[in-house]
Amino acid sequence: MKPGDLVKISDKIDQKGIPPSRMGIVVQRIETIIDYTDIVKQPTDVYLVQLMNGEIMRFHEMWLEIVRSA
Repeated sequence: MKPGDLVKISDKIDQKGIPPSRMGIVVQRIETIIDYTDIVKQPTDVYLVQLMNGEIMRFHEMWLEIVRSA
């Protein structure tokens, strides 16, 4: 998954702000510090997705399905 991909949010997740279409565009992959002793940020399986209603939300990769790759 990469920025620009069109994705659909799984029907198995219900969260305020998700539009009925459940569609959005991947904005970026979230990076975080995985090991507290490591100062280098590492990519995770969490993505920022801009939904069709303008909301930007975080989702784990397991809740996203690629509809069209960028």
